[in-house]
Amino acid sequence: MIEELTRKAAALELLLGDAEDPANPYGFAAAARRDEREEFPAAFAELLRSAGFHLDHLPAHWGGSFESFDRSLQLVRTAARRDLAVMPATMFSITAATCLRLHGSPEQQARAAELLCGGGAIGFALSEAAHGSDLLANEARLTPDGAGGQELNGTKWMVGLGQRCEALYLVARTVGRPSAQGAPLRGPGAFSALLLDLTAARPGRLERGAPVRTSGMRGIDFAHLTFDQFTTLEGEPVGRQGEALEVAVKAQQVVRLMSTAGSLGLADTGLRLTLDFAAERRTGRTTLLETPYQRRELALAATALLAADAVALAAARGIHVVPEQFSVWGCVAKHVVAESVEELLARCGATLATRSVLRGEGPGGGLFQKLQRDAALVRVVDTSTLANLRSFSGQLPTLTGAGADPAALRTVFALDAPLPPYDPTRLELAARGRDLVTATLADVAEPAAGELAEAGAPAVAALAEQLLAAVRQLPEQARAAGPGVELVDLAERFAWLHAAACCLHLWWANRHLPLFGGKPGHPGWLGAVLGYLLARAEGTAPRRAAGPAAPALDLVLGLREGHRLFSALPVPLAHPR
Repeated sequence: MIEELTRKAAALELLLGDAEDPANPYGFAAAARRDEREEFPAAFAELLRSAGFHLDHLPAHWGGSFESFDRSLQLVRTAARRDLAVMPATMFSITAATCLRLHGSPEQQARAAELLCGGGAIGFALSEAAHGSDLLANEARLTPDGAGGQELNGTKWMVGLGQRCEALYLVARTVGRPSAQGAPLRGPGAFSALLLDLTAARPGRLERGAPVRTSGMRGIDFAHLTFDQFTTLEGEPVGRQGEALEVAVKAQQVVRLMSTAGSLGLADTGLRLTLDFAAERRTGRTTLLETPYQRRELALAATALLAADAVALAAARGIHVVPEQFSVWGCVAKHVVAESVEELLARCGATLATRSVLRGEGPGGGLFQKLQRDAALVRVVDTSTLANLRSFSGQLPTLTGAGADPAALRTVFALDAPLPPYDPTRLELAARGRDLVTATLADVAEPAAGELAEAGAPAVAALAEQLLAAVRQLPEQARAAGPGVELVDLAERFAWLHAAACCLHLWWANRHLPLFGGKPGHPGWLGAVLGYLLARAEGTAPRRAAGPAAPALDLVLGLREGHRLFSALPVPLAHPR
């Protein structure tokens, strides 16, 4: 079962070769050198395209090879562990493609499929520098041109691959077209979408600004695109007037999920480089890895990665089963994974000390400092941390008391259960009082606690009971929370508790499988991640609750010894030469 879920990723890993070989153009040292030169990973991206990597986010009827998000998560993570920049270099068009699947015409979808399958790119233009996440304040506008068409004026900010994309999905305010009642359009209904062919001649001007230099993912051409009396062509308007913002927000739910693959890839490499260093570096008569302080810190780093991996895997399956809940679930996964990876890199950086900031030498040819910068960018590339939490905080008062379908629960969490086809049309702007993960927790936590206690793991059983008690408090806390800061803080608490519940569900549904390379049903990894996630939910430093974390380090060290990805689904890695 695990081999089937990791088949594509294992084949890609074999193609890319030993990541630790300094001479490998697709290895760690090569990524560090490209980063120093701020160079687009052209050769790496071309190899990935030749292997069909860029097709994995496209459906079969578009000519793509997408199967399921749990498989895609492992595939993308396998490439991103070498250089995060390969994700935007090959897959930045996923946002535009998702929007077109939701409301593009058959002709527009066919054009997009042809372009993307051929290795081209479609940019996504939504944000504006003056307004950030306040999308309703955006000013780029479409106005009648007097000849039956429209002109586009304004500037879109930080368009990924803005220098090289051949087409652009753009959201703009429509001016001069009244509603049915005769009043000017306002709110979300004032926005339209376009699929612009940037290779076609037309009146007006498009200025692709200079590439925006960023601290992370250097070499990826983010650009500000300015339109001046840019005339739209026949066939470029997408969908109906007024639905563009809704569609864009739904599409970003998918982007948040796939961003976790990049974060996990960074974390895997950061922890792997640190463990290699700690196992060789001697302090007195022992290695750094065997000193009590560093062992605790690395155990907590390993725990953060195992927790993030489990949460992302659950979300990658959940979007197939309950996509209508992803306005919450996707944001939760994004937050927990990004925050956990940031903490992991901080602990690894403290272990590496001076070597964590070296450029051109040190672990991975000086790669670690690139990992830190890349992680900071992927954390905010689709939305800020605050905007991510605020996007679902208003749903909490109705979200915390809903029931759920036990059959859907098993389909999500049992890794050997077949997934239904992914249907993006089922994505919603609000979960409407439903959260499969927390609503069904009592059905699992109570029998799991009993089984854990009987199996000689009373400490893990106590953590499961603590989680259930905390989740049961959420409805009252949501009712009592005031608007603004209190509700956002509760959204963060909910995120960590939702994540912990995902881990318990995953353990319970797969007690017959050897997750993280351990024995089937072993409670060690569960205790580690529950202790970590509950500490984060309570605002407690995980270091103060580090007791259960030791088994996570043992599992990670076993995966490292076996040359496998640090994951519940451990992809075999290319062996060193």
